Amino acid sequence: MAISEATPAETLKKLAFKRRNVEDDMVADFLTMLIKPGDKTLQLGSSEFGSVFLQRGAFHQLVGNSKASNALRAVCQRRAIGDERLQITPKLSQTDQQSGLDAVLLGPELGFAALAGSWPLIANCLKTGGVLVLTGASRGGAARLLEALMSDQGWALQEMIGSDVSVFRKTVNFIAETDIKSGKKDKNHPPEASRPDMLSGVLRTLFGGSNTVQHRQI
Repeated sequence: MAISEATPAETLKKLAFKRRNVEDDMVADFLTMLIKPGDKTLQLGSSEFGSVFLQRGAFHQLVGNSKASNALRAVCQRRAIGDERLQITPKLSQTDQQSGLDAVLLGPELGFAALAGSWPLIANCLKTGGVLVLTGASRGGAARLLEALMSDQGWALQEMIGSDVSVFRKTVNFIAETDIKSGKKDKNHPPEASRPDMLSGVLRTLFGGSNTVQHRQI
């Protein structure tokens, strides 16, 4: 039901659709300042903040199941946000659409296995200076990722909003561990700008020293 208030002329005025709490409003306002029209953005899992990306005119890709996509479309419909720039895919993979990303949004319900298994691809697809929005940062796998990023010089904490949302900037280019072992070079990541030790540091923190990364579907 629409929320209304009485104006001085004693007429009724519809208010904008309200978010759950003030903290969510703060997150949405902050993301509005970060995202620009034409940005390439990626979302893993369910989060209503993907609607902010679309509202700002980003080309937004959601990687998730039908529940996550239906939830995002419902938020867009309530807020009268067009979803013509929304692309939905069931799993994360290396594609042209998932390279040179300006922002990545991680939903709060993603488990540790999904976060850790997807991390090498996320880190490489997000461009230097790109934004990582970590929701649910106070619990579960997201809290472990937060701890790893806080101690990694390849990432700079830009903002913590409340206790549940953290925003990081990627400060250097990375080479995935698989590329390091195979000697494969990425023409988009010149050696002088690459810091493979940074990515490895996050993986070591997440996996507790394991050298094996299993990519899992989200």
